Amino acid sequence: MNTVHGAIFGLALALCGGVCSAQQVTIPFEQIQKDSVQNTQLIAGLALPGSESEGNFSSSNIFSQTPHTEPIMSGFVRVPAGQAPRVLTSKFFLLQGLHLGMAVLDVETTQHCLAAHTCREGNPLMPSSQAGALGINFALVGYSSYVSYRMKSHKSNLWWLSPTTGTVAHVVGFATGLAHSK
Repeated sequence: MNTVHGAIFGLALALCGGVCSAQQVTIPFEQIQKDSVQNTQLIAGLALPGSESEGNFSSSNIFSQTPHTEPIMSGFVRVPAGQAPRVLTSKFFLLQGLHLGMAVLDVETTQHCLAAHTCREGNPLMPSSQAGALGINFALVGYSSYVSYRMKSHKSNLWWLSPTTGTVAHVVGFATGLAHSK
């Protein structure tokens, strides 16, 4: 859990008191009994419409009169377990590879520019050493790939947004490094 998620979770606990108010509500037994009778009547009405035994809810009377082709809970739809979405496609690898390649080119041109003293790092949180900058960028590319993978496996149409944003940012850094490396 990252810092933002932890802060939101802590804020939610502080505001709600850590207790859901719906858990503290007592439901009288009469209400539960009334609801169960209504559900039974609904099921009996679905099972045997217009039968003379609607008031009698014994299981032998409900199901013995007419054969049923539909289950009692016909309002529920069963979705067949289809194939999992194909995540690791050529487009996925192309975007992730482009992001990683541009990150490395950005770090290398920036390091060359820093060594020539013709520019400075635009990100104040980025370490000045080459190993530190590559480590941070590899971690960011890895996290971006993970987010993209999770989004694509959950059939989100925006799975490409994370690597594309990172690629564009590194293209700008690479172009800036090239412009200042004279």
